[in-house]
Amino acid sequence: MKRSTPLLDYNLLLPIFLLIAVSLLNLYSATMGMQGSKQGISPLFYKQLIWFGIGTIAMFLFAYLDYRMWKKLSFVLYAVTILLILVTIVKGRTAYGAQRWLSLGFFSFQPSELAKFSLLLVLSTYFDEHWVENGYPLTPLILPILYILVPFVLILKQPDLGTAIIILLIGASVILFAGVKLRTFLLFLVVFITIMPLGWHFMKGYQKTRLLAFVDPYKDPLGSGYHLLQSRIAVGSGKLFGVGYLKGTQSHLNFLPESHTDFIFSVLAEEWGFVGSLVVIALFAFILFEGFHISRYAKDRFGVMLAFGITLSIFLQFFINIGMSTGILPVVGITLPFMSYGGSSILIFMVEIGILLSIYIRKFRFEEA
Repeated sequence: MKRSTPLLDYNLLLPIFLLIAVSLLNLYSATMGMQGSKQGISPLFYKQLIWFGIGTIAMFLFAYLDYRMWKKLSFVLYAVTILLILVTIVKGRTAYGAQRWLSLGFFSFQPSELAKFSLLLVLSTYFDEHWVENGYPLTPLILPILYILVPFVLILKQPDLGTAIIILLIGASVILFAGVKLRTFLLFLVVFITIMPLGWHFMKGYQKTRLLAFVDPYKDPLGSGYHLLQSRIAVGSGKLFGVGYLKGTQSHLNFLPESHTDFIFSVLAEEWGFVGSLVVIALFAFILFEGFHISRYAKDRFGVMLAFGITLSIFLQFFINIGMSTGILPVVGITLPFMSYGGSSILIFMVEIGILLSIYIRKFRFEEA
C-alpha cells in the first residue's frame, strides 16, 4: 500500500549533505591564504557557504513543489536561457579567456549552467509528448537535435569547450535513452565520425594545445602540459592516506592552478589520499545509484526522463572532472559537482536534487496530484 504522507528520500539526502561537508572542508583548504583572506579564511569560502545555504533552501522548496510544473515552464525557461547566453556573448564578463559570466550586480551568473538544466527540461517534455514505441526514426529527432545544437554552438562561441561537450553528451544520452532505431543510430554514428575532424579546425588555439598536451604533457611542461602534470603530482603525492589536512603543498604553494574549481579533486587526493578520494567517489556512487533508482520507478514518463537526465548530468561532470584530475582525460574545464567553487553550479545542482526528491515524493503519494 502506498503511503499517504510524502517522505523525503534520505538515501539521496544523506550522501548529498556528507558531500557538502567534505566540499566545504576541502574548499577551506584550497582557498586558505588566498588574496583577501582574513585569519586564513578566503572570501570564496564564505561565498560558497552562502550558496550552499541558498541551494539547500531551494532544494527543499522544489522537493515539495510538483515536478510536473516544469513541463509547462520548460520551453519558456529554454528560451530565456538562450537569450541570457546571447546577452552574455555580447555584454558578459570575461575571465580566463572566456566570456561566460553575466553580472547581475551583487553576483555573477553563468547562463551555461542553466542551459544544461533547461535542455533537460525541453527534451524530457518533448519525448513525453511525442513518445514513439520501438525506437525513433530520424524525422521526429530533428527538433530535439536542434534543441541541443543551439546552446552547444552558442556556448562553444564564448568559448567554453567543456560545458559545450557536456551539453552535447547530455543531449545525445537522453535521445539514446528515449530509444532510436538501429538505422538511425548508425546514421548518427557515421555523421559524428565524419564531422569530428572538422571540429578541430573550429577550435581555439589554446583548446588545441590542451588536447595535444593530454597526449604528451612533457612536451611543454611549463606551458600547455602544466595543469595536467601538477594535478598528477598532487594526486600521486597523496598516496594511501594523504599528506594531511591543510598540508597539501601543491595548492598552498600555488603550484596547482585552479585548485578551487577545475582541480578541487586534486587537492582532496593530495591531503586525504586514495582512501579519502575513495570515500568521495563512494558518495557520488550512492547519489548516482539513487538518482537512477528514482528514474526507474518514477510515476510518469516525464519524471523518468527528467530524473535520468539530471542523474546523468551529475555523472558526466563527475567522471570528466576526475578524469581530468588523474590525467586519463584531457583538461577541458569541467568542474566537480557540489565540490568545486561556483554559485551558479551549486544552485542549479541543488535545484536538480530538489526535483529528484519531488519525483520520489510523488511516487509515494496515496492519491494522484
